[in-house]
Amino acid sequence: MENKVQRAMPTLKKSQLLMYGFGGMFLNTFYLMFLAYYRLFFLTNVLMLDTYVAATINSISVWINVGTMVLAGIIVDSTNLKWGKFRSWVPIGGVMVTIAFPLMFANLGLSTGAAAVMFVVMFAIQSIGYNTLWVAERSLVGPMSRNTADATALATYAQQGSTIGGFIYGLVGTRILAFWGTGPNSYALTGLTFGLFILAGTFLIFFMTKKYDLPSEAKPASAPKAEKVGLGQMLKSIRGPMIPFVVAMILNNCHLGFFMTLLNHFTTYVLNDPEVLGLAVTLGSVASFVGAWISKIMCDRMGKRSAFIWFSLLTGVLYMLIAFIGRTSVPFLILRLCVGASCVVGGMLIPAFANDLADYNEMKGTSNARVFVQALSGTTIRMGTALSTMIASFGLAFVGFQAGMEPTPQVVNGITYMMAFGPAIVCVLSALCFIPYHVDEKELDAYRAEKAAKMAK
Repeated sequence: MENKVQRAMPTLKKSQLLMYGFGGMFLNTFYLMFLAYYRLFFLTNVLMLDTYVAATINSISVWINVGTMVLAGIIVDSTNLKWGKFRSWVPIGGVMVTIAFPLMFANLGLSTGAAAVMFVVMFAIQSIGYNTLWVAERSLVGPMSRNTADATALATYAQQGSTIGGFIYGLVGTRILAFWGTGPNSYALTGLTFGLFILAGTFLIFFMTKKYDLPSEAKPASAPKAEKVGLGQMLKSIRGPMIPFVVAMILNNCHLGFFMTLLNHFTTYVLNDPEVLGLAVTLGSVASFVGAWISKIMCDRMGKRSAFIWFSLLTGVLYMLIAFIGRTSVPFLILRLCVGASCVVGGMLIPAFANDLADYNEMKGTSNARVFVQALSGTTIRMGTALSTMIASFGLAFVGFQAGMEPTPQVVNGITYMMAFGPAIVCVLSALCFIPYHVDEKELDAYRAEKAAKMAK
């Protein structure tokens, strides 16, 4: 049986939690939303690439994002900059995104081949930048947390910052794009705007975490010296509870790829109401905000492991209902609200689980590859999304979908079943795979308290 977490108050101030959520995810969400919804459209409708070429480039980009997440972890883990091991990489990554992101969406009148190459290269650079700052931000959860309540609260505020950002983006995102006009580089200027949002957030995180991630010369004499973490130590961290964590999180994040890839087709050809897409995105953000609040309560009562398992099962059941009662707009939107509230537990808890596992490995003396663990957790998100995006894309072709043609009943049913059963299956499998995960959170809290006491001397 899992040790349930006793109710404990976070030691961090609410202002610190709010700044972490605002700087770490609220501002980042504008970039993430723009990238997700406009990447393929830009390739086909602005650069005018062939659809199959655009799809290939899009797929390559998704897997570049997976690979660069691991690279980001290696970069942060193998360096120890004087401004702080983790916090230093937050603004560095922000600068990379701010430069490369608008260039990725630039229309410079190049040939088709040159434009495609430039897109992929700029995507890789901005991906390294964002994944590096992402890993660094989440690695700061460890130094900032004095107990499990701190780690859970930081994850909660980051998730709520993300959902509020998604809600506001739904209201102003298209208006910001329209503000820059219809010129050939309106997408690049919009990308620059969102890149500057990220840059502002990274400097906020950099300054607010100074006392938690001090330069090496400013640390107390009693503080343990930072160790170089080699590949062997990184690989040692993939053992014990880390194995079910990685497998379960990859599966859990697969539902995102199915939903994002198929939502446009589902609202257009199944619901026959394309405008529902925007409403579904907005409602999903509202539901995620509520779900983050509910999930914190449930995590305090049930423990993180049990909450993840039961909410993953619930999410799977809700997705499955789409095939039976979600073929019209109103029932679908109701199910979307429910799914948005229940699925947020998995995403919200990933950095908290990763922080637990990093402390667990350190406590057991097997590895201190904290950043690698966070990078691996981020890789599970990107890998799950990449796998399901590819499956959904090939699935559309398998059921006979062709753009510009009236879909047959078989095609409509195929889209519906993929939208319902694809996410349902991966959510249920993720819950089952997470059952073997066991980490004693009371033992971890005792270890953290002892570690904090040593640092305070």
